[in-house]
Amino acid sequence: MMSLRSMIVQRVLFLWLFLGAPSVAFAEGFTLQGATKVSFTGKGPAGFKMVGTTEKLSLQDDGQSITFTVPLDSLDTGIELRNRHMKEKYLETGKFPQAVLVVKRSELLVPAKGETKSGQAKGMLTLHGATQEVVLQYRAERAADQTTKVTSQVKLNFKNFGVDVPSYMGVTVKPDIDVDVAFEVTQA
Repeated sequence: MMSLRSMIVQRVLFLWLFLGAPSVAFAEGFTLQGATKVSFTGKGPAGFKMVGTTEKLSLQDDGQSITFTVPLDSLDTGIELRNRHMKEKYLETGKFPQAVLVVKRSELLVPAKGETKSGQAKGMLTLHGATQEVVLQYRAERAADQTTKVTSQVKLNFKNFGVDVPSYMGVTVKPDIDVDVAFEVTQA
């Protein structure tokens, strides 16, 4: 006889395999719907806060893992000089043009229609030529139709990826940053 835990695991895997991950727009029948947003927030002294954003995000699913890719050259902090320093001096987007996060499908919970699921998952983030494990928090809210809104947060430290700590005119950004991602998917 199958244990309750085994039955739950089987059902979750079934949903992943046949319905696709709620946080992915690339499983067969799923597409990105509407705007996507990726942002990072860095903090410094005396309440200084730097926010960078992009609306460029791509998703791929090979059936086992979900790959999220952000072109780093598309990040915008709202100040051109800061953008140039961030891209040329710190992120070195000429050498390392993308940030790539790979999450195993088995790490994610899938909501049924009308449900919301929240969870924590581990993934492998490649940034600035270095790959490190990160932990992401996520929330997937599936509507009564096939639309699912997904938000996710990742905390990371620039130093772990070989990125110099940003500093300009005596203002230094702390190496710990928050990354937030939001997007919506629909099933065809």
